[in-house]
Amino acid sequence: AKADVYSLGCTLYRLLTGGNVFGGDTLMQKLLAHREQPTPSLRAVRPEVSAELDAIFLRMMAKQPQDRPTMTELIAELEALDRG
Repeated sequence: AKADVYSLGCTLYRLLTGGNVFGGDTLMQKLLAHREQPTPSLRAVRPEVSAELDAIFLRMMAKQPQDRPTMTELIAELEALDRG
């Protein structure tokens, strides 16, 4: 389930920026980037993204699965942001 949250974070990044979270010339470089490089901020590419959504995104992309929200927590955070 935590991998799904991470994948959803990658999808969110793609939808909002049109690009991939991490780049590389080869598949191995891309895989290593996911493991080793810091996650870029959405706001670095799209400054109009709210700080709150960027914080949720960064939690979704946490390197350690235990640091990611559960899907239930994620839904609650996004709903609160929508109300907000």
